[in-house]
Amino acid sequence: MRSRDLIVASLLIVCITGCSSGSSLPSINRSASGNAVFSHLVGVGDSLTAGVQSSALLGATGVTSPFSGYPGGAVPPGQEFGFWSILYQRGTGTPQAAMFNPAVSPLPLIRGPGLGSQLVVTPLAGIAATQSPCSAFNNAGYAASGFGGTRMSAGQSVSDLGVPGITVHEALYMTGPLTGPASGPMCSYPLNPADPTSALQAVVSEESGNFLPVLGAFSGATPLTEVNAAASLHPSLTTVWLGGNDLLKFTFSGGKAPVDSPGQMQADFTQIIRTLQSSGSRVVVANLPDVLFLPQFFRGGPTLTATLEAPPFSVPAIPATAVTAYIAATYGVGPGGFLTETGFFKTLATLKGGSVTPVLSAPGDFLVDAFAVQVQSLNTQYNAAIAAAAVSSGASLVDVHKLFTEIRIAGGIPINPPFCCTLGFGGGLVSIDGIHPSNTGYALVANAFIQTIDAAYGAAARPLSATELQAVAASDPYAPPAFKKDALRFTGQRR
Repeated sequence: MRSRDLIVASLLIVCITGCSSGSSLPSINRSASGNAVFSHLVGVGDSLTAGVQSSALLGATGVTSPFSGYPGGAVPPGQEFGFWSILYQRGTGTPQAAMFNPAVSPLPLIRGPGLGSQLVVTPLAGIAATQSPCSAFNNAGYAASGFGGTRMSAGQSVSDLGVPGITVHEALYMTGPLTGPASGPMCSYPLNPADPTSALQAVVSEESGNFLPVLGAFSGATPLTEVNAAASLHPSLTTVWLGGNDLLKFTFSGGKAPVDSPGQMQADFTQIIRTLQSSGSRVVVANLPDVLFLPQFFRGGPTLTATLEAPPFSVPAIPATAVTAYIAATYGVGPGGFLTETGFFKTLATLKGGSVTPVLSAPGDFLVDAFAVQVQSLNTQYNAAIAAAAVSSGASLVDVHKLFTEIRIAGGIPINPPFCCTLGFGGGLVSIDGIHPSNTGYALVANAFIQTIDAAYGAAARPLSATELQAVAASDPYAPPAFKKDALRFTGQRR
């Protein structure tokens, strides 16, 4: 058997034994499985714990958009299919239907159209956002008087405390929105030219708009922070998955966003773990995948040429070569650099218009080679800091980095014919925003958590089976065949 086949077989047996999407996941009899450790499961984290997909947090079903090319103009919800939701179901025996019910769901279910700007494939095979980030619905999330309207049931008790956009340090110390709408349709405070920090307000907008919708109903945590809210629940087990926003804010701000140093991250993680342990909780933490290998980023140089030439983009060789050379010469994006998803689709739009000279802007559209090295180094150092904090405090570590690395090396996972899923754009493991997992991707992460928890704490939560994984891939709105690669011949434009 070839080495690639060995890796694939190993992943299928050890890492990803299945899940379901459109149909209910089989429930587990908690008393029979002996999962006392799951008796009060709480999640601390960011958008990955919250179940964000395609740039939005959405729990309501039946949401539609005129921009959506899904059947009936549907906009798929993500919260119920996140890894934490699956973990909760498998550990407690809760049926999947309960996760959708705002009266009993442990998720802070968000009404339509969702918080954020959800991306959908359009009927014309482009990509569109279902709403503006400055919409009235998004603005309501910033206000103590308005956040309740973003929830399907603002008063229900929740255990998934993931706040999209939050950093490690903010999970310890953020007590409310850091920025927000001043009035009316504005989505940020007016920038003050005399304030050198004002330009960074956009960097904290996501956590500011999501903080109250997730945590605003808590009354027993003083001061109100994500970690204090979790500790106030006295969990039996807490999952902690943080650090991705520290890395992404650094990346998308061109290194200007103030984020934890590796040393500070280790100290913050240690404090988070010990605070939760002091409340009586066992703690399991997760590390980070290599973000530059997620489909949000498209490597430059010859790899960019090959990506453009290959399906689903199928750009002819001459313009693909020419635009790669232009991007290298003009913007400094060589073999070690990257275009972001936005920069890549700007490039495709330029090619569609008959030109090979795209107009790109930094830092949002590309990463030069030297800066990409800094990002990768910080990614590695953050993972070392997370591991060191786990070891020193006795928490268990879920090696998400290893899982995604093995999938990448194997070239994907042959879950569902003809081939699903890969870490390529449209490959089925990541949603349209190129960062947050699909239903299938979240299922793989859930299994990694289940296996770590079972081994560390003697639990008996059953990982998702290969048959279940095939079912979720078959009905996943972000995986083939539902998300057809031949529908991704994008115009490169977002409405």
